[in-house]
Amino acid sequence: MFRVIAASMVIYGHAYALLPAAGGQDFLLKIIGFDYSGSLAVKIFFFLSGLVVTNSLISSNDAVRFVISRFFRIWPALLITLGVSAFVIGPVVSSLSAHDYFSNPAVMDYFVQSAKMNIRFELPGVFQGRKYASINGSLWTIPFEVFAYVVLLGAFMSGGMRLKKVAFAIVAIIIVEPVLSEKIIFTWVSRDPEVSMLAPSFAFGVLLAIFRESVKIDLKIFVGLWVVFYVFKGSVYGFYYFYGAVFYSILYLATLPLVVRLKPSSDISYGVYLWGWPVQQLMVTFFPDSGVVVNQVSSIAVSAILGWLSWNVIEKRFIAIGSKLGEKVKRYSAKPQDSVAI
Repeated sequence: MFRVIAASMVIYGHAYALLPAAGGQDFLLKIIGFDYSGSLAVKIFFFLSGLVVTNSLISSNDAVRFVISRFFRIWPALLITLGVSAFVIGPVVSSLSAHDYFSNPAVMDYFVQSAKMNIRFELPGVFQGRKYASINGSLWTIPFEVFAYVVLLGAFMSGGMRLKKVAFAIVAIIIVEPVLSEKIIFTWVSRDPEVSMLAPSFAFGVLLAIFRESVKIDLKIFVGLWVVFYVFKGSVYGFYYFYGAVFYSILYLATLPLVVRLKPSSDISYGVYLWGWPVQQLMVTFFPDSGVVVNQVSSIAVSAILGWLSWNVIEKRFIAIGSKLGEKVKRYSAKPQDSVAI
């Protein structure tokens, strides 16, 4: 449920960028001043991803199955989104003729390079003249998430996650690195807080997964963290208290019986995230005077439908395929191999 809320927050926040002339300001930016709802939502995604995939990796203790599951979770839905964007939406809204559009090498380059995690954002003649001509500006985060999986896998395979003191030290460095004068680990990463805080968010989730037996979830800590943020919100490091409170709040709220009962049967969050920006751009194209609120509400509604289709038609099926493939690989690797005389 929280991932669906986060995906909707991304659409909500992007509306102010895609329709700047319509006025208004993101509610979160008004309140805290250092972040907006879409950016916070991405950090929530990374936190939850770090928590969930680390728990999965620790539980399965299988690097090969981890790789297979992550591949089938990320790429199938992404490839469909890229394909529809490049070969259906693009030619429909492009200012170029169909012949000129499809003969432009940038179309295939968009699909191939983006699938390889070298994200391309523009298609020939599509949404040109706008402040943001991107066909899907949300995709910039996906290579960072895949990279986080690779780093996590490397830590697991090298034994770093079994040595909890070492793991804690590494994660602690990652979390504080955005405020260090000199970076230690991710030296090449931009200091833009939208980028530099992704690794700490993921790492915090990893940390909670590794020390899950020691993590206590209760109302007192929930309230206490928000009190701490309120006291120190004017601090240079106030954003750390804020993100910590938000992440812990998600964990606490997720334990409440009402929230547990509201858990949706279909995980539409990834589909909503993938389709949110293209849908918003199309809304701006066909309903340019509709305003921010209409764009937000209609885009969330349409993206939720597409997210449901993405989950039930694509994602769920490929996750099952990945699970079966992982089981086959596990059984094969468990078979005793014939000895080879040397």
